[in-house]
Amino acid sequence: MALSPLKTQLLKRPFLATQVRLASQTSVEGQDLLPTWNDYFKLRKKRRAYEVAAYLPSTTGPLVGAFGYFAQMEVDPYTKILGLDPLMGAILCTGAAGFVGFLMSPSVGNVFFKLFNRKYLRVMDQRDKAFYEHIKQNRAPARFNSIRSPIPDYYGEKINSVQGYRNWLRKQREHIRKGTFGGNVNDNPDLL
Repeated sequence: MALSPLKTQLLKRPFLATQVRLASQTSVEGQDLLPTWNDYFKLRKKRRAYEVAAYLPSTTGPLVGAFGYFAQMEVDPYTKILGLDPLMGAILCTGAAGFVGFLMSPSVGNVFFKLFNRKYLRVMDQRDKAFYEHIKQNRAPARFNSIRSPIPDYYGEKINSVQGYRNWLRKQREHIRKGTFGGNVNDNPDLL
């Protein structure tokens, strides 16, 4: 029992209209959540604050846990931990646990930021992608990097406002100008 072409169009059309309507609603909602770039930069600063706040618990938790484990462990003086004396092995493992916790803390802070700011996640991801595309387009080429004159803020991590972004652009252009040794930047198509 094959359906006629008219019936198949009638069945498909309402679903297509719904999908188009839903797609347009999400973009309008996203624009309402973060209407300006300054709002995006405030959220970005808040995310960084969550990451920094996670350093202390993420470091001390594994450190205290590993210390507690090795403190209650019965140690035979003739056995070795990691091929070392038991005391030295315990100290090394405790320090390693704290260091791994320290390295994991930005990820832990990011998880908590996402947990408490769920409504901004999709919009933040879109803005992050757009922002990093701007950064990739406008940063100085890596071939101008040197020990005496490194590229200022290559990934744009220190940008906290629109004014900060303008300053970053100015510094990148100045770095390009210094890297061309007085030549005209417009003569080289790789720099534009």
